[in-house]
Amino acid sequence: MKTFVKILTFCLLLSFAVGCASPPPPEPATTEAPNPPEQPTAPEEQDWAAIEAAAIQEGKVVVYASSSRIEDQIEIWSGVYPNITLEGYDMGDIALKMVEEQNAGNVIGDVWFNSEGELLFGEIYPKGQILPFVPDEFADVLPLSEEQPFAIQRYGGDVWGYNIEQNPDGCPVTNWWQLVDGTWDNKIYLEDPLAEADKVAFYVTTIAHGDEMAEAYLAQEGAEWTTDADYGDDTPNASWLWIKKFAKNPNLVLMPGGDEVIEAMASLGMTEPAGMAMTSYSKIRDTVKGEVAFGACNGIEPALGTSGVTFLGIANNAPHPNAAKLYIRFALTEEGREPWNVLGNWPGRTDLAAPEGAPPFSEAGLWPEDHKLIYELASQVRDFWVLNALGD
Repeated sequence: MKTFVKILTFCLLLSFAVGCASPPPPEPATTEAPNPPEQPTAPEEQDWAAIEAAAIQEGKVVVYASSSRIEDQIEIWSGVYPNITLEGYDMGDIALKMVEEQNAGNVIGDVWFNSEGELLFGEIYPKGQILPFVPDEFADVLPLSEEQPFAIQRYGGDVWGYNIEQNPDGCPVTNWWQLVDGTWDNKIYLEDPLAEADKVAFYVTTIAHGDEMAEAYLAQEGAEWTTDADYGDDTPNASWLWIKKFAKNPNLVLMPGGDEVIEAMASLGMTEPAGMAMTSYSKIRDTVKGEVAFGACNGIEPALGTSGVTFLGIANNAPHPNAAKLYIRFALTEEGREPWNVLGNWPGRTDLAAPEGAPPFSEAGLWPEDHKLIYELASQVRDFWVLNALGD
């Protein structure tokens, strides 16, 4: 029942031009979002002493974050700004929560610290409900443009992973198609694509790489992807075919979150076959600590996984606007981003190095998310998944 409600809410929020039950088109239609409100990303020069003084008068800042590590950041913040309380909440459905607050005229959350760029750029920013703010000192080291005016706190990724204790020689799978052609007959753990709006981003991003998926099919199966038994009018490129076959895989185990995925397949000392996983790359930080046995499938074809972006923005009519500005500045500093300075995360600022032991982001083997495409196709992909997961 909860899953159904989330699907319905997601469809209503996005207001896609194509209905939720529509089959995937050969070429996705382009939907132009309305022009965003007139709002500069930042003044040419900011008086941070005045901003901080005003923030102290406000007394606190409320941040809605899509990361449990906000708790670690609160401790750091309190040492830097003891006179301003940081109320940070790790929560799902941040977009829905902040939109509801805007519509009700009862704004509680000051800061958007979240991915879900498809909703941010497709609906929320064009309506002026979440607005960009960029500290002037970082304007030259953030990837800003007219189309993308928000500060990026970090990049992350969802990747294929395995149990390194049971597979000391490396990932047991070398090609995505092995996960759907019977080569891999053990369990595959992943977060439920229907549980939250952003979980479908992985599948939509894959659709944008149909040519690479076709090449990987040929390398694995020795034939063109169009010869596959599941090929049809509903699979306009090789990625649609892979999603169709993946949804049908009886070995899939859908989990409520990434922590549950890791516990199921990467706990230390497992004796039963551990299985594979698709989950957050940053979970490897717990492997570094010696707490789990999760490893990324580096070298798997055609890609290790997909990358996501975590944006920072301020709610329209935020009750603590100066504290919100101060928080965004803090979150972009080395001190403020310390909880995310781990393998599997990369800083949004171009002048900061990748975490120790990590390759440069451009060499990580991750397909970048296309937020516009996710906005256009998410509903269709979710329905496509459901139809194939339920079977004929």
